[in-house]
Amino acid sequence: MKQTPGKIYLADQRGQLSTHQFQRYSTFNFGTFYQEHKTPLGDLCVVNEELVARGHHVDLPVDHSAYVLIIPLTGAVRVGTLLNSDVMVEAGEVLVISAAANSTIEVQNLFPADTIQFLHLQIQAQEPLLAPSVQRIAFNLNEFNNPLVKIISANKAEATYPFSLNLGRFAGRQEVIYLLPDQMSLFFAFVIAGAFEVEGRLLHEKDGLALWNTTEVELEALSNNALLLVLELDSRKLHS
Repeated sequence: MKQTPGKIYLADQRGQLSTHQFQRYSTFNFGTFYQEHKTPLGDLCVVNEELVARGHHVDLPVDHSAYVLIIPLTGAVRVGTLLNSDVMVEAGEVLVISAAANSTIEVQNLFPADTIQFLHLQIQAQEPLLAPSVQRIAFNLNEFNNPLVKIISANKAEATYPFSLNLGRFAGRQEVIYLLPDQMSLFFAFVIAGAFEVEGRLLHEKDGLALWNTTEVELEALSNNALLLVLELDSRKLHS
């Protein structure tokens, strides 16, 4: 049986930064965290889990023109969007910011008593993004029969962005076949909660997995209410 080529990013090997204001766990190199095998995965250059203490904020540097995704997992945050206006984003929403190189995005926790948690992703743009733009997208993981909900589409007829984003809540032993348009597509999964088996690889909470040279990926949840994020990107930069 042929195994799909790929790479696992283990949760306990992520970079960690902790201050009295926030905690950060980085799947790839970010800030002062650097390991030679944690370089960007094609255009996917940041996958961070961020926790911000009550009443505090965290600054997110954007080194290259990139699409920045803010996905609250608990609570809500106020995001400075580079457009001289702030946007509130809460769990059940994704904020996509088209950010120019060498910019900074501020994310603030307005809750007086609770720490908030969000995912922070950056996908490098192929062309300079000179004019910032912001889009907030709501989703409901309980609405659909298919547990993996497409929030941003990479379909050429529908695409606003050069990637697709999917999120899903799975019951135990629930299976899905994720179809990719061709073998030049890069598949990246990140386990938000629970455990999964993805193409024969066992993934636990906050593990990541990249796969390439395939047109389909078999996913199976190994626990109830397991949460999974899936990105689909162009893999050609992997081989350039």
